[in-house]
Amino acid sequence: MILKGFDTLEFGLKVENYESSLRPYLDLFQELKVEAQETGIEQTLLLNNVTLTVHRTGKRFYPFRVSCDDFVVFFADKELNMNPPIFVRFSSGYIWSFGLAGAYKHFTEWLQLLTDSSYRNQISRVDICVDSDSVTFRQIDSKGVTTRARKKEECFVSGEYTNGRKFSGFRVGIGGPLLARIYNKTMEIQKSGKDWFKQIWREHGWNEDKDVWRVEFQLRREVLKEFSIHTIEELLEKENNLWAYLTHEWLTIRQQSSDNVSRWKIKRKWTAIQKADMKYEASPLIREKVKQGSLEQLLNQGRGILLSVAAIGNHNSIEDTTKLFQSWTEIGLNKKNTSFHEEKERRRKKYLFND
Repeated sequence: MILKGFDTLEFGLKVENYESSLRPYLDLFQELKVEAQETGIEQTLLLNNVTLTVHRTGKRFYPFRVSCDDFVVFFADKELNMNPPIFVRFSSGYIWSFGLAGAYKHFTEWLQLLTDSSYRNQISRVDICVDSDSVTFRQIDSKGVTTRARKKEECFVSGEYTNGRKFSGFRVGIGGPLLARIYNKTMEIQKSGKDWFKQIWREHGWNEDKDVWRVEFQLRREVLKEFSIHTIEELLEKENNLWAYLTHEWLTIRQQSSDNVSRWKIKRKWTAIQKADMKYEASPLIREKVKQGSLEQLLNQGRGILLSVAAIGNHNSIEDTTKLFQSWTEIGLNKKNTSFHEEKERRRKKYLFND
């Protein structure tokens, strides 16, 4: 198996008549943000059939931050001189569920219900990667790295089922606008909980007896501009040329020898990475697995909270703790003058990812 795809996308949106077209929503975000700050509880909002969380904080230039499981959107309160007034970050699960082009189309269909003004996108970061079970990287491979970057760093993890430190990969180009991460993805998802990746791998011929290693490049806007990649459309058009540069020019892994570094032979494993094609196609099954992954994460979080409450309350049984949760939830629903069914339906769309 060797599979190439996009894993992260951040971009801005330059919107014509931004303030006048979005003012009702900006005022609503402000109202909910203030309520969140005063109550200490982040607010929710159903907008175009997507349940969003309105957060208490934003970031520089963008006071309003709203999110769902698929994306995070930052809104400026007014037009900005240097930056787009909307900044968007897609989640990994969103991109792998629909593919990059499909996720962007899905998102813009939602956004068009907020404003009928024209807009154009401007990429600020993209991560492109290859996953493979036929390529294994070892600690010694870092010695054969030839790169235009200045820094590289080996990474280790304390293996849950191993003794001592276990090599998990290395990073190249630390702190720069272009960096590479080469790491054991099978090991990483044990921590991230993104087990839905396994279904993607199975659909592309994964030998489940083998670990999957990822080669991933993170590129920021200043690097993308050098390739005349400013928009998502240009990224999709030039993806193969970009990958060729990254794996032939910017970074290679070679077999060390007594010759000059420029004459070191490229390792066969890296040749396989260089030849990777964009063959990934999203499927409904992957979307279902992403949903299940979110449910598992929530259940794991809930289990930890339940046990902590039992410990603090010194409960004698799980029933005592669940009864406390039930009564506490009912009190909260009464205070908000809502019902379990109403609140469940309001949140349900968030976890159904707006299919």
